[in-house]
Amino acid sequence: MITQKRTFLYQPEPLYTVITWAWTFALLFIGIIFWLEVTVIQWITIFFFLVFFLFAIFQIIFRRITIEDDKITVSKLMNPKWLEANISDIDNVRFTKHTADIEVNKKHYKLLLPVNSIIELSNLLKK
Repeated sequence: MITQKRTFLYQPEPLYTVITWAWTFALLFIGIIFWLEVTVIQWITIFFFLVFFLFAIFQIIFRRITIEDDKITVSKLMNPKWLEANISDIDNVRFTKHTADIEVNKKHYKLLLPVNSIIELSNLLKK
């Protein structure tokens, strides 16, 4: 039984990650274009920079995997309890250097994580 609460930051599957970060960086590039077109920083440039930083922070902070009391919770940007399951409900787990493939109730989830998180998560989810 896992008694200590553990939290990991993740990114979704690779294709979805590339698409969402491309749209996020588009906000930054729009701000840079406005800045270079008028050669001085105006309110519209600052607005796009702030929106870019907010979106980037939200995409990093709100995507979490939490393991507590033999329960795994995966939260997304707009849904804080996107996936909730007991660790015993996990059918299949496969880890590579940067990805975790988790199968829960016949649904397959692929998550990108840092290497140290993969190591710790694999130790926690071993049956």
